[in-house]
Amino acid sequence: MDLDEVRRRLLQLHEAKLCFRPRYGYWEILLAPAAPVEIAGLVHQSATPLLDSALLLKGLHNRTGQVVLLHTYSPITGERLCIAAAGMHDVRLRRELAFTPGAVDRLRRAPLDADAPGLVMLANLAGHEASLRQDLRKIRSIQVALTDSPLPGWILVSVPLRRLPGAPAIPGAEPRVVAAVSVLVPEHVAGDPLVAYGRLMRNAAQAAVETSVVISRHRFAAASAA
Repeated sequence: MDLDEVRRRLLQLHEAKLCFRPRYGYWEILLAPAAPVEIAGLVHQSATPLLDSALLLKGLHNRTGQVVLLHTYSPITGERLCIAAAGMHDVRLRRELAFTPGAVDRLRRAPLDADAPGLVMLANLAGHEASLRQDLRKIRSIQVALTDSPLPGWILVSVPLRRLPGAPAIPGAEPRVVAAVSVLVPEHVAGDPLVAYGRLMRNAAQAAVETSVVISRHRFAAASAA
């Protein structure tokens, strides 16, 4: 087998996420599990009805090929909490989480100012007249946050959600930020993650919320008619 054929097959494995390149000229084969399973302890148990949120996460995962997380926040503890995820079958991610003690716990639960999901919510929770730190002012302006993640070698790109898809809107009220949608991306990903994922996530989140308004109205109209 010549070198071109070896390279072609390695690239096929890389696209299937069965191997990765830790640095130029090196390839590492990853062992795939027999079937995708959830990562224990990642998702915080919540009574919040997710409704159509799972469809949003799955759609973003299908479009980006990356892990997608949904965080909300606790006004009592001031923490951000992961309440849903999509794409967690990524083999490399699962292996690195297994060898990084505490990373799963910190992805599930952390102070609001710890990383991108919490910061993008924090920047939008303060009133428009409130004085904000420079980093929070920038996040509020572009509606995207990017930071390192609790897992070394991975970053988080997050956008705010002003209403969970499928949840009813309150007529005449300005919606407050209730959650954040994030992609968990290897830090060596090609291009600018803010450009590659920020706009896509903002547009997808907005479309999901706007579409679900119609669905919610139909649901509540049907309930009222009954």
